[in-house]
Amino acid sequence: MKGISSKALSRILTHKESYVTTIENPNRDTQYPPHEYPGLAKALDWTVEDLLPPDNWDAGDGTKVEKIVLSLANPEDTRLVLEGMIEDGFFNKPKTLAEVVKHLYIDREDKKEERQVLGGVLGDLVREGKLTVANEKYLKND
Repeated sequence: MKGISSKALSRILTHKESYVTTIENPNRDTQYPPHEYPGLAKALDWTVEDLLPPDNWDAGDGTKVEKIVLSLANPEDTRLVLEGMIEDGFFNKPKTLAEVVKHLYIDREDKKEERQVLGGVLGDLVREGKLTVANEKYLKND
């Protein structure tokens, strides 16, 4: 990538030297989390928009992909994300709040608002019976 080794890019992103190699391993289902985009763009002398597919991107089979930007500081958006995680099986095994926070990449100090919204929406999903909570762990309600 632009003459930058994976070790060097890992260091630029302030991670262990194996970080980029792990993310870009074709045998793993991994991707860069969105909070890494600014650092990646700067390292590559690109813009963040250069890292994202264009509007109406063709998925390869003629299907157009619509980009939607969600904010975890918005309760409605957070609900959409959590309901998708429930549907996808994330909560089929008990998860602590810390595990959910880490999964959503909102474990940094500057993401306090997002964590507060997350806690509120998780509470709503428990009250609605979509999740249960026991021993401070959230689980899909069957």
